Amino acid sequence: MIVYKFGDGSGAMPPDLSPFVVKLETWLRFSGIAYEGRIGNLNAMPKKKLPVAVIDGVTVSDSSAIIDYLQRRHPKALSDARLDRVQRAQSAALKALLETHLYFVIVYLRWAVDSNMAIYRPHLIEYARLTAPPPARALIGTVAPAVIPVIRRKVLRQVWEQGIARHSYAEIVRMGIDAWQAIADLLGDQPYLLGDEPTTIDATCFAWIHTTVMHAFESPVRDFVAKHPALMAYHERIAQRCWPELVKPSCSGPGGSSA
Repeated sequence: MIVYKFGDGSGAMPPDLSPFVVKLETWLRFSGIAYEGRIGNLNAMPKKKLPVAVIDGVTVSDSSAIIDYLQRRHPKALSDARLDRVQRAQSAALKALLETHLYFVIVYLRWAVDSNMAIYRPHLIEYARLTAPPPARALIGTVAPAVIPVIRRKVLRQVWEQGIARHSYAEIVRMGIDAWQAIADLLGDQPYLLGDEPTTIDATCFAWIHTTVMHAFESPVRDFVAKHPALMAYHERIAQRCWPELVKPSCSGPGGSSA
């Protein structure tokens, strides 16, 4: 199986800048399903979005659709079958909170805050270079100063239309912190969000914690999550299991084996 993703902008293959890619890769690692990660050209994909997976010759777009496809077909797939009706409702609510609400908080903080955009810009340029046809790669650095502001305005328009960007920076930060506190309250002292064993929502939540904290985009939301003992212990627990290469040697533990 091949997973097409953004990468981190360097051409290397650590966890992605996209939480949706990290979600899929973490779920695959929970499941023990082997895959090959490749940088994907967003504009060449069927739905103009990543991740995309090619599974036995079948192209599947969207992280949730890929997971659903594999849950129906792959014997090793991490399943949510053990969840009762209330837990399924909790999982659906958490998914909406993370993938709709907190996702747009992430997008706003990356694209609207000038200092974060300065951090993001080199990654965007390198991604464009890596996915451009070879003859055009040398030109990316020349055209980027004109193109990136256009893309930025387009993204910020989308965030405005979604609603998050209609609020002040302080209000958006408050929304993000309140959402993370709600997730932490539900997690409590459990190993995983819905009990002692992981489910699909844990791959999602790990991805959002990781892309909030472990990339260099600064905000009070990032500070809140990074300093929250329960959320960071949860992140560490899943990293040890699914991403042992990310765990510092002094903290490493048993684990199996990216956005």
